Amino acid sequence: MDMVPAARRFFSIKSAADHASRAHKGQCRKDQRTPYIVHPARVAGYVSMFGGSHVAIISAWLHDVYEDCTPEWISLTDSFIAALPLPEDEQQDIATIVDALTKKNTIPLKSARLSDSITRILDAPPEATLVKICDRIDNFLDTACRDGQVRKRYLVSTDEIIDRLSVRADFSGYEKAMNTLREIRYASPKNE
Repeated sequence: MDMVPAARRFFSIKSAADHASRAHKGQCRKDQRTPYIVHPARVAGYVSMFGGSHVAIISAWLHDVYEDCTPEWISLTDSFIAALPLPEDEQQDIATIVDALTKKNTIPLKSARLSDSITRILDAPPEATLVKICDRIDNFLDTACRDGQVRKRYLVSTDEIIDRLSVRADFSGYEKAMNTLREIRYASPKNE
């Protein structure tokens, strides 16, 4: 049974949504029209739909701040997580999940960045796996109208996510999320 009062969980989720909205203010998705915050909102919704805890939902809201925002926002996010009215172990899990989901721009190749992130996800709390699956579901659906080269790269990288995270997803109780990702991925031709 969760020992954190519901009001603290809800407050923390709402605070994370507000924080992410401020961090991503003015940013757009690749289509240059959709406000970026729509993506973390959908990922958080998917995480909730697939049974993620408040820790996973908060992580979903914050998952792209370290990768896509300024260093100032990274520092503010570290402080934000540490100030959440949650037990220290949950604060640490959120920080670890968000860090694991962050692809390191210091790694030259995009494919190597993803592989490194997946390795860190496998070492992070299990809900990092759920957040990554939900992130990929949303990003994959967003590529549906993109050019062929982008779509091909997404097919290959989605295959890697499925291959490397399937066992952990099943073991952690996230088989419905993984099966949804598989269905979406395999509805796309291999050589689009």
